[in-house]
Amino acid sequence: MSVRAGARFDGAHPGIAHMAEHMLFQGTDSLDQVTLNRRAAELGGEHNADTGYETISLTFEVFNEDVADALGLLADQFYRSCVSDERLRKERRVVLDEIHGRMDDPADRLHTKAWGLFFRGALSHPVWGSIQSLHGLEARHITAFLRRHFTHDRTVLAIVGGISESAARAAVRKHFTGRRAVSPARSTGVGFGTGGRYRFRGGGGQAYVMKLIAVPPVPRQLIAVGLALDLVGADPDSRLFQEVRERLGLGYDVSATLDWGEGWAVAVVSASAARTASKRLVRAVEETCQRAADEGFSPDELARGRKKLRYRYASLAESRFDRALALAEGTLLGFPLPEEAERIVSRMPQEEIEAAWRQVLQGRTLVATLAD
Repeated sequence: MSVRAGARFDGAHPGIAHMAEHMLFQGTDSLDQVTLNRRAAELGGEHNADTGYETISLTFEVFNEDVADALGLLADQFYRSCVSDERLRKERRVVLDEIHGRMDDPADRLHTKAWGLFFRGALSHPVWGSIQSLHGLEARHITAFLRRHFTHDRTVLAIVGGISESAARAAVRKHFTGRRAVSPARSTGVGFGTGGRYRFRGGGGQAYVMKLIAVPPVPRQLIAVGLALDLVGADPDSRLFQEVRERLGLGYDVSATLDWGEGWAVAVVSASAARTASKRLVRAVEETCQRAADEGFSPDELARGRKKLRYRYASLAESRFDRALALAEGTLLGFPLPEEAERIVSRMPQEEIEAAWRQVLQGRTLVATLAD
């Protein structure tokens, strides 16, 4: 179950969406924290949640015969989560420990700094907020947030498994009947900050480099850039991995990801190396990205890239958990569902993929380095 209630809707309380996710497991009007989690364990499934910039997603894996009871528990969390000052204080300590752990990780620290420069407004703060903003949260703030955002028109429920459609619909009708008279919550605008190069001190003897690239938030262009990013990025057969690890021998950790939501998308390429190699690492990242734009991709590279994406989609079809999450979030945010995305990848011309990569490299980019 994905709800349009992610961190971009935090408003005056950065981190409130993430804290609200935690509070969904702290009890409801009818179930205290212990009873709620014991009930989930009785159903035998994995019961969890995650918060991003766009959504809060609750997930539940159970046997087919327990789907109706699982939906009943999710509905209780959705409609009747109870936020008390006592439970909030306890969970705040948990989240503060999470933040301290993230800030102790140099790669996470660089990501937070670079992301905060690249975006303005609703996306500029981390999903988890800040120590200062969390201390300002009260139970009434989270209660109001849940009532405002956890509504039917902002929610998609996806069920993948052996239960029949008629049984699933009957269970949904039974449990998801609540109504709330609330004012509509509107999407907040996305603003972009600066580009260029930035260097921060730290790293603990290592150098970390991160390149952020603005991407047009149009599904077809996202798919084209995503395929190009696979060829440039982090897999052992990719260009950046081969450049950083094999040719230059600078380091091992290389990553390439594509994050997106309504009105925004960003490709993130990162790598690490020894502190003394920071300048060489920046050059390697920049030149590898640019070389792909200048020279394009070989037919062999594209064939491998398409096949890897086909494999990922096939794996997604085999994983009921991942497929349910992709269906819920894709439907909520208007992204092509897996089968359609696979068709687009298989038929997309090479020229379109190369043009998409060239276009984004000519737009807003930011390169940040963390090194002593």
